[in-house]
Amino acid sequence: MQDKNLNIYKDLISKLKNHLKIYTDDALAKKLNVSPSAVAQWYKRGVPQRFMIEYNQIISGVGSNAVGVQEQVVVENQPIHITKGEEPVDASYIIDLQKDKIESQKKEIARLSTIVNQQKQTKNKPAFHFKTKSNYDSKTNTFAIGEVTGDTSMTGYTTEYLSNLKAEEWFAMYHPESANQLVASVPTEIPDHTHNIFKNILWKAKNGKYIVYNVESYFDKEEGVVRSYYYWVNGDIEGQS
Repeated sequence: MQDKNLNIYKDLISKLKNHLKIYTDDALAKKLNVSPSAVAQWYKRGVPQRFMIEYNQIISGVGSNAVGVQEQVVVENQPIHITKGEEPVDASYIIDLQKDKIESQKKEIARLSTIVNQQKQTKNKPAFHFKTKSNYDSKTNTFAIGEVTGDTSMTGYTTEYLSNLKAEEWFAMYHPESANQLVASVPTEIPDHTHNIFKNILWKAKNGKYIVYNVESYFDKEEGVVRSYYYWVNGDIEGQS
């Protein structure tokens, strides 16, 4: 049986050469973009399935392109093996693994494409989500009613509603720990210019839930104005991916 298979393999290789007008194994390897050693293995293991499919009519003796052989040789269902270390591995197993890897890569590409599209959609938005501006008296440590601008949709409130809040009403919306953090940052002696950055500040939305913000504040003593920029952490694309 082994000798018969070897004769079949040799005959298939000869048909390929005749069809491609090639007369040496090296020329066949170059034409099919494989190594000469791979062609040498074909005499022992058979022609790989992908070439069997591509040149099916030629090497099986069926159809107008046949090269003078009337009988049909069927070897497509024979397992093709690849040597890996000391153990032979079925080529179909390798192909299945590659298919799984390709599918995983497609899913990862789709996920990254979604993130890129989200970045494009938010590219023209301001760096912050909303801004507050209010007068501040450093002597009495009191704020006037501030003006709110920007995107406040995550709060559940309109900018008009927030702009009419008294300072104590606004401050009451901070989580107690965040409120303490803000109070502790105020020095005894207020400098002429102040810039503070606060991470993970909790501020209560209209639905009663606390939302996380990173807040930057700027104060100019001569102008007497505090400007604060609220970055909605959960709204950043990095927080969603």
